Amino acid sequence: MEFWKYRRRTVVDPIDPVVIQPAPVITDLGPPDRKTAFDQGVKLGRKQERSRHHGHPLMKLTVALVAIAGAAGLALAAHEGSFSRGGAVVDRNLATATDNAQLSAANAAAQAGQAVKEAGDTVAKKITDATGAKH
Repeated sequence: MEFWKYRRRTVVDPIDPVVIQPAPVITDLGPPDRKTAFDQGVKLGRKQERSRHHGHPLMKLTVALVAIAGAAGLALAAHEGSFSRGGAVVDRNLATATDNAQLSAANAAAQAGQAVKEAGDTVAKKITDATGAKH
């Protein structure tokens, strides 16, 4: 099955519907040297494989991040002397980060609520001033 057959298709001129055949490419200039021909074939094969087996950049990034996290876990376990003590350090740090994030989120919510209340009070005052001035 040829996926890229469109590159070798015949061309039909829409005005003159005579089929135009592509010109043949002459590549045989004599008997090839076996070593040169083999090396060229290997290079061509590698090039074709590289073009066929390219990966998605986000998948590569994900694999790299997981590998870095694994290496960091191994390094922490080696530093602490065991995986259980390394895991305890990670759990303690995650708990601290979670608590800090919850406090920050609560403070941000309180500030946002206060800002909304002040904006509502300002709008209500402008409305009362506007209606009081007309009467």
